[in-house]
Formats: sequence, C-alpha cells, structure tokens
Amino acid sequence: MMHIHWGELVFSTLSTLITFTVLLILVRWIGSTQLTQLTYFNWVAGASMGNLAANMMATHDMATWRNNLYALVLFTACAIAAAYLALKSRRFRQVASGEPIVLIHKGALVRDNLRRTKVNVDVLMMLLREKGYFSYDEIEYGILEPTGNLSILPVQAAQSVAKVDLVRKPDLSGEDGGPYIELVVDGELDRDKLAETGRSEAWVEEQIRAHGGQGLEDVLYLAVNQRGDVVIDLHRRRPPA
Repeated sequence: MMHIHWGELVFSTLSTLITFTVLLILVRWIGSTQLTQLTYFNWVAGASMGNLAANMMATHDMATWRNNLYALVLFTACAIAAAYLALKSRRFRQVASGEPIVLIHKGALVRDNLRRTKVNVDVLMMLLREKGYFSYDEIEYGILEPTGNLSILPVQAAQSVAKVDLVRKPDLSGEDGGPYIELVVDGELDRDKLAETGRSEAWVEEQIRAHGGQGLEDVLYLAVNQRGDVVIDLHRRRPPA
C-alpha cells in the first residue's frame, strides 16, 4: 500500500501556487514585450524564468525554494535593467536584439548576409513560401528582422508604389531608391551605417538644420536611401533646462 506523505504534498501544493503567483507578478512587472517575446533576448529571458520557476516547484525544502525565489527575482530585475538600458542606448539594442539584415536585393541573394545570419537557402525559401512567393527573383527586397521574421517588398509592389511627401508621409520601401538606411534613431547617430552610405557627419548636421533642427538631440528618426531621399522626424526635443 502506497503511503502518502501529507507534509510533502501540502508543501508541494503551496509551492506551486505561490510560484505561479510570483511568476505572474514578475512577468507583469517585466512588461508586455516579454509576453510577446519580440526578440531573441525576450525569448531567452522567458525560458530562463520558466526554468527557475520549475526548479521552485520541484524542490522539497524551504531553503532551496527561497534560493530559487531569490534567483528568479534577481534575474527578473536584471532583465528589466537590460530593457531600460536598451530604451536609452541604441547601441545596446543592436547588441542585445540585433538589427534588420537584407537577404534579398533586387531578386538576388546577398550571400554574405546569409552566412552572417546562418540562414540557408532552404530556410529562406520556406520563409518566402509562407509569404506566398516561390522564387526570390520575385522579391525586390527581403529583410530578416531581429524577431526572425522575413519582411519582403515584391517587385510588382516596388514598381507600382506612388510617390509621396517624404517628410509628412514617408514611403520606407524606398521605391527604386532601395530601402531606407537608418542613420539616427532617438538622437543617436549610427556611424557604421553612415560610413556605408558614403556620407559624413557634416551632411547629417546639414540635413537636420535644413529641416529646422539644431542637432542630433532634436532628431527622433533620420534615414536615407540609395537615391538620396531623406526621411526625418524632429519630434524629439531637448528637455527644458
């Protein structure tokens, strides 16, 4: 006859209920981006929190449970601190979450970027088929997002896009000028991308002044395509002194 250890059963039940409540509070604390797992960083953080919570529920003594609880709370605090740092620093966002990478350019594969992202042709074709396309020569631009999703601009769409006012309503597909390259985001200049465009910091400052800004601190977003079209948003302002 099987003996039931009521003490262990009660402890396990309470541990599970308390762990569930703690995990729910911490996930709410960490924010909605963790729930959607927008980036690899969010996914790893979610998996790690789940593993720590599982250890809490599987333990049979209070001391180990407290240690796991401490580790879970500390890990959550680190994740929140990293999210706050990513909010303040675009460079950190690029390191932690990555950045969009062009895999298809005007119907041709960008093989260096395929190697860089470790995406083989079979996986790329699968991503295209999920979008309803069966050949990459039908694609003007295919961009792998930090989330792992593939954003595409079909050739037909690129040829039929109407011209718009780039300041009031920018067309970020770039038409035949190619996709826009983000040079300034939230007041931070990406000098590596600036070098890729062959332009200088003096050119950036000239564009800012031409649109009524004084410096990088005023710029929320600035991008340019291969044709030289500029998209700029000066909604970001310096805080009052």
